[in-house]
Amino acid sequence: MNFKHSNINGVHVATAEMPHMESVSAGIYLPTGSRYETAELNGIAHFAEHMIFKGTPSRSSLDLAIQVEGAGGTINAFTTEDQTCVETRGPANLLPQFIEVMSDMVWNSTYDAQEVAREREVIVEEIIMYQENPSDHIHDLLSEALWTNHPLGRPITGTEESIKNIDSKALKAFTQHHYLRGDNGLTLTVAGKITHEQVCEIAEKHLPQLRDPSVDSDLFETYSHKLTDSNTFSHLHEQRDIDQVHLALAFHTNGRHSDERHVLRVMSLIMGETMSSRLFQELREQRGLCYHIASDYSLYHDTGTFEIHLGLDATRLTESLEVINIIIKDLIKDGFTADELKQSISYATGQSKIGLESTHSRMSWMGDSLLCFSKMISPDDSLETLQSTTLNQLHELSLSLFKRENMAVASIGPQRADEIQHEVSNKLNF
Repeated sequence: MNFKHSNINGVHVATAEMPHMESVSAGIYLPTGSRYETAELNGIAHFAEHMIFKGTPSRSSLDLAIQVEGAGGTINAFTTEDQTCVETRGPANLLPQFIEVMSDMVWNSTYDAQEVAREREVIVEEIIMYQENPSDHIHDLLSEALWTNHPLGRPITGTEESIKNIDSKALKAFTQHHYLRGDNGLTLTVAGKITHEQVCEIAEKHLPQLRDPSVDSDLFETYSHKLTDSNTFSHLHEQRDIDQVHLALAFHTNGRHSDERHVLRVMSLIMGETMSSRLFQELREQRGLCYHIASDYSLYHDTGTFEIHLGLDATRLTESLEVINIIIKDLIKDGFTADELKQSISYATGQSKIGLESTHSRMSWMGDSLLCFSKMISPDDSLETLQSTTLNQLHELSLSLFKRENMAVASIGPQRADEIQHEVSNKLNF
């Protein structure tokens, strides 16, 4: 694929030239998120993401919207544990305007005190919305169970209490520190009907000069999970007067720089990402125990997690745990089959090719590569690594992963916490 990469003012600038398209996708990837926060200012990265839409010295919030949407494009942003991204999409001829507007938002926002006060109320409503939806809130509970008393265990949105501590001064200090730090993956990526030379020319006009990173201390608290011999696990439960129980099981893994990350991807596919996966077939198709059952994984710089999520009638919990236990014990004993490995790799290969047909997916691929690894990772090379996965690697990962003392559990449902704890303890005996 025609990926090109330069460095301008300390910022990674990457392009994917797609001359057959009529559109472009552009994104600014900032290497900061909720794990870069203190407990007192939990939620400030997400708060800042909201506030960059509220105006600069030269543009009001309405101006920012009109100059993208009113011209025929779209603009959006998101915050995760370790990155913040602002992205635009639209006709290729709008690229200079897109980059100018995004740059103005990211590096020139005013963080007006009155706007901050108004947006705080909006974020409170967002927090309440997530908390009231069990399928959303279960993720925050699980993170807290996995990474107790650690920044990764705090909600990305913050709490109603913590965002009261965030004012205009705090937002300016946080963004000045994290949005301008050099040598930490800050990236501009563009994919579509453009050339690399065109993008670099535009970028030189609008990207700031980044700060020397040598003056900074460590930016985030690292995490290292230590197994114990106690055969216990962390569990958080929220009792609610609802009919369903939402349950999430998670297992600590190594981080994104581990050699086993591609093995983890294949394991998740075989376990629960597709309709032919073991969890989906056994719990939903064969036994009708639940509507929602899936596996997933997340990787960060220094740690990660493999997860199993299910939502089901509270009366079916015991049987569901028994089936999950059987599946995991089978993996520990016998591993996966050659057919499962072949099918999962074929699925991943097909989905990769389909996904990278869009400008947005290529933009995202480049942004993640440069922000997370500080280099361009070719999709072909990544796919080749995935295709090299062996049954022995999958089995070895199963043996190290599926241990009670490596597990964290979160649940929301009508049962008491001790009832859920008892069921999980008794039924999961791998």
